[in-house]
Amino acid sequence: MAAQASEAGNAAERGSALAMLDLTLAQQQERDPDLEITLGADTLYQEEKFIEDLRQRAVAPHVSEYTQESSNLGKNSLTEAERADPRRRISQKKRKLIEKVFGCAKLDSVLRQVKVRGLKRVDWFSRRTMAAYNLMRMRRLIPIQPAA
Repeated sequence: MAAQASEAGNAAERGSALAMLDLTLAQQQERDPDLEITLGADTLYQEEKFIEDLRQRAVAPHVSEYTQESSNLGKNSLTEAERADPRRRISQKKRKLIEKVFGCAKLDSVLRQVKVRGLKRVDWFSRRTMAAYNLMRMRRLIPIQPAA
């Protein structure tokens, strides 16, 4: 749906996530009332302001939580209803599919060591790479019609 390069850092990534969400979603009053939107994210997105921003946009936060081994256990911002949401498990599985795109692009592709400099150029380059990956995926998703 959207891709955007940002400065390295948790706050910048959360800001980019909200900006892309605003670009791809219709305003809440313009949406179909039956349409329920979720957002799956990793643990570093478990920040009270980010979770609250998602709630204000009527987006269910399906963010990974800190575990018992973590020293950040008290920082979990999800309500019990959000934790019990059956869609949360699905969102977490889909999140791994998205991370796979970045892993593929960084492991054996051009994003491993970007040759361009400047945030604007890196953003353009990464969007181009994500578009190319989506084209590769589409050829596998579209069924081949047998010759008649």
